[in-house]
Amino acid sequence: MRPRRQVEIGLRSHRTTARREGAPRQKWVQLLLLGLFLAFSSPGILWSGERVHWQAQGPVRWQAETLDAADFNRDGLIGFADFLLFVSSYNSRSGDATFNSLMDLNSDGSVDFSDFVSFSGVYGSRVAVQSPDAEFAVYVVNPADGNVPVFDTNSHLIYDVLPFRGPTGLRISKDENLIYVSEGFGLFVLDPQHEVVYSIPTNSQGRLVLSPNEQIVYLTQEKLDVLLVIDPAARVVTDTIRVGEVPVDIGITPDGKKLYVVNAFSRNISVVDTDTRQVTGTIEIGAIPGEIKVTRDGLRAYVTNLDRGVISVLDLVRDRVVGAIQVPGDASRGMAFSPDGETLYVGSQGLLLSVSVSRNLISRSLKVGDGTAALGILPDGSRAYVGTVDIQRGGAGMTVVDLDNWQVMGRMLGVSFAAQVGFRRLSTDQVVAQ
Repeated sequence: MRPRRQVEIGLRSHRTTARREGAPRQKWVQLLLLGLFLAFSSPGILWSGERVHWQAQGPVRWQAETLDAADFNRDGLIGFADFLLFVSSYNSRSGDATFNSLMDLNSDGSVDFSDFVSFSGVYGSRVAVQSPDAEFAVYVVNPADGNVPVFDTNSHLIYDVLPFRGPTGLRISKDENLIYVSEGFGLFVLDPQHEVVYSIPTNSQGRLVLSPNEQIVYLTQEKLDVLLVIDPAARVVTDTIRVGEVPVDIGITPDGKKLYVVNAFSRNISVVDTDTRQVTGTIEIGAIPGEIKVTRDGLRAYVTNLDRGVISVLDLVRDRVVGAIQVPGDASRGMAFSPDGETLYVGSQGLLLSVSVSRNLISRSLKVGDGTAALGILPDGSRAYVGTVDIQRGGAGMTVVDLDNWQVMGRMLGVSFAAQVGFRRLSTDQVVAQ
């Protein structure tokens, strides 16, 4: 068993901060050759039996500790992002402005062709780590990189990377034995070992919800402007419902009787009766809606706006907008309830906002970066995991917030732009509804 990567959560940036002036033209010729070499030795996504995994083409020539060293951005995969970091220091020596010791794989004081030979030997490989000893696993839908990295909440080490083609949706069953992931070409259902139980072909990216009894899956299709009704037992699509333009999110009432489909280009919400499978109404938002969250009592819903600094408040009895919560900046991205449903957490203008559901008022805010993406709240309510962009701290990543003390615990790199965050309890004797 290879040793686990000992990576502390926190600031980890391996980008060089300056470039050497007057670099010879030969360097760029060399970099072009390196890029061509890697292009022909790039990894592929393979299906081995029923397991989705990465497998490198060509031999792997490094020891475990050297393989780990080549994963410069610590995302569990030695890929193109690591290559870009490597070439930023290529052809440099100790003392040069562009030299980075992390890229000096043979520790000879220079980043040269011998380091490239070592790096190319493991390009496309995954860094193997042990299964985590932690209470929760965190799943982050990462459409930009085409994967779903999985890490544990104790060490915050990525211990698995699930490759997909533009994943956008994630749900975990109540008993946590099934993991649903939607991507550009299908709906995939995985078990806790991340083996594919089955898949259903689709034609677009989208978001999904499960009916309360989990006997029906509702899946939006962003490019087709439809909502698919899927029977997971039969593993087939049983109905197609026409909704608005570019349905990017979906919510369901606790009784399962109504669906609320967020249509970005139509700037509205389609209300769907699940018994008749018909659109029964439309709620005009007046801005570009992003996400929707339905309260536990099913009486209200909150909708983020991507081009207006408010959170729209919906009355689900009358199916209309009844108010708005002003937020800092001109957009809000990322939203999740606390486990008790009394607090709504929202990302806006690089801030994590805490909103009282009973009063519809912002009670506190915390700086987490320069911008926010999706966020999730641990089932025990102790932490928030917020997709963020922080220019001074390595760019895109994930910020971890201690909600009890209302402070940032640290930050992880390796996630380009979080689209959705989910949690699964790793303890076999306890389960938490998602």
